[in-house]
Amino acid sequence: MKQMAIISGKGGTGKTTVAAAFAELAEQMIVADCDVEAPNLHLVLAHHVKKEAEYVGNQTARINLSHCTHCGRCEEVCRYDAVSEKVQAVEGLQGETVFPYIDSKRCEGCAACVYACPTQAIQLCPEATGKVFLSETNVGDFAHAELYLAADGSGKLVAEVRRLARDEARCQNKAVLIDGSPGIGCVVISTITGCQQVLVVTEPSQSGKHDLERVLKLTAHFRIATQVIINKWDINIEVSQEIEDACSQSGVSVVGKIPFDPMVPKAIALGYPITRYESPAARAIREIWAKISPVLTESSGGQQLSS
Repeated sequence: MKQMAIISGKGGTGKTTVAAAFAELAEQMIVADCDVEAPNLHLVLAHHVKKEAEYVGNQTARINLSHCTHCGRCEEVCRYDAVSEKVQAVEGLQGETVFPYIDSKRCEGCAACVYACPTQAIQLCPEATGKVFLSETNVGDFAHAELYLAADGSGKLVAEVRRLARDEARCQNKAVLIDGSPGIGCVVISTITGCQQVLVVTEPSQSGKHDLERVLKLTAHFRIATQVIINKWDINIEVSQEIEDACSQSGVSVVGKIPFDPMVPKAIALGYPITRYESPAARAIREIWAKISPVLTESSGGQQLSS
């Protein structure tokens, strides 16, 4: 089973546009959207949800008020300002009384209050942090997720999406195409771990060049074969050349360049991949796919493709 991830150093480079186009060109693959904090691949892949499940990825402290003696130790030891006093109604007591209250949005599940409580009135309880979906599309099954508002553990949710995609890929004997997150944080690390190939989509701007260099350092650290796509390369030919030179010095190939194309935002607005249309960007993406698709069928996974 082969896995290819598409990532970017910064947002807005066109990563998801490329991922959606590749998914359609591949025709039958398992597609995974690992940008769980701001997923949008579903906007350009017509899909029908087949399965959904709540994901429990965190623990939150909760107080059994019937055992609480209101000693204040939990509030003293909490370093996240998650504990405060609040008027609450307690079963067995008449009226309302001021008791400690734990804000689940602030609680980090560190368990300091659990160990500090003299009456063992506080326990860590599982908390759902998001939902995981398996959907059906015209290009194959699609694994994606949604991180709840203010929830923690996005990296763990990405791992769950990838697990779902891998399970489906093994059952159906298919490869996995992953739309990742921008940046170099834990979400991206969770996305690219175990992949045979990483494609980095960048743009010809100084911020795009700078963030590309950071991503290339990350993939080099994990020793993952990496190639670069320059999107909208013709809006700044000089910086595009600087990016190509920097990639050449790093031993990373630029597998293709996509021109600026007004048809791209029109296709996105209609909810379709750009490859549904005949346009300069669509032609460039088809040429790039013809170059990089063999990595999904090669037996010697992890080798760098030549440009």
